[in-house]
Amino acid sequence: MRVADWLRGAVRGSLAERVLEPLLALLLASLAVLGHFQVPNSDPLALWLDLVTCLAAALGAFRPKEGPLVYIAVLLAYLFVPPDWITVGELSVLVPILGMGIRGQKRLRLILSPLMLAVVVYRSLQGRLAGLPIYLGFWLLAVAAAWLVGDAFARSRAAQRQAVEVALMGQRTRIARDLHDVVAHDLTNVALRARQALVLGTQDPDDLRYIAQTASKCVDDMRNLMRLLRTTGGGDPDAQNWLEPDVPSTLAAQAERLRTAGFKVTAHVEGPLEDLTGTVPHALSWILIEACNNVLRHGDSSKPCMIFVTSSTSVLDLAVINSVAGSHLSLRPGRLGIIGMQERANAAGGNLTVTPHDEKWIVKAEFPLRSYSMISDRA
Repeated sequence: MRVADWLRGAVRGSLAERVLEPLLALLLASLAVLGHFQVPNSDPLALWLDLVTCLAAALGAFRPKEGPLVYIAVLLAYLFVPPDWITVGELSVLVPILGMGIRGQKRLRLILSPLMLAVVVYRSLQGRLAGLPIYLGFWLLAVAAAWLVGDAFARSRAAQRQAVEVALMGQRTRIARDLHDVVAHDLTNVALRARQALVLGTQDPDDLRYIAQTASKCVDDMRNLMRLLRTTGGGDPDAQNWLEPDVPSTLAAQAERLRTAGFKVTAHVEGPLEDLTGTVPHALSWILIEACNNVLRHGDSSKPCMIFVTSSTSVLDLAVINSVAGSHLSLRPGRLGIIGMQERANAAGGNLTVTPHDEKWIVKAEFPLRSYSMISDRA
């Protein structure tokens, strides 16, 4: 499969840009050699001129800027060769025109193509003015075909590059979001614990132990995430499922985080959560973690914080409500964490709203469960 993918990429990409021109020039040079031996009393200089011209035509694949200029300099020699020489090197004019189109050298092609066409038409019509319409029509069609094919290759390459850029941008966005979701809440806890120790002036070994353990966990999470990104189909199943969510455990852990930080937390659960499957529990867990991160950053610990999770056969709802300081109430939902929550909700087919109300900050997520398997099929 990898070999086939490489071949397809080579045909669409580097093969067209680096191999196609030399290959066409080689085929034309082969025809020149065969023609030389088939035609009696053929002048050897005519063969050498054809071979040099084909070599110059192939040069553009390796020297895109200088190659077409060298080619037209060699092509001008056909203006001075005797009319009775039998040559086929003029046909190579289609090769650099095609190559300039493939590489997107539109301005250079626009300048050089008329000069090339004038040389080959003049050479073709030496002593044969009666065939002007036929020869002119042939060369116009041939040049137009090479022009259009080159443009088609260029558009294909541009579309591929754009697709790659979009894919890379999407990957960078996912990496940024996952790094934020996985590591940010642990680092937030470390910062809060360290700040609390500084404010209180304590040297509690438990604080140092907690900071050390949480920092080690962040490093492990980073390694696991990198391994997950490198894993493709058929890889290590542990690497693919290292963050398989357990919604009740996540809810309990986040409530305990807030209580440890001094918040008065009420967690209310209605309906079954243990058997949630699919993308919804993943989204719910990350949204809950990020919402609690925001509570820790901006919440008022002297006032209650409430977490509601309600599940039914068709809908799963999450609401996190906390009081905030007045300066934080005007925060707009455009920060990275809030954007990440919205993306998670949308990816799972749900929606998320973040709104201030009566000096409280409300994060509400709703997921329809009709299109997901909520309860695993069991015998």
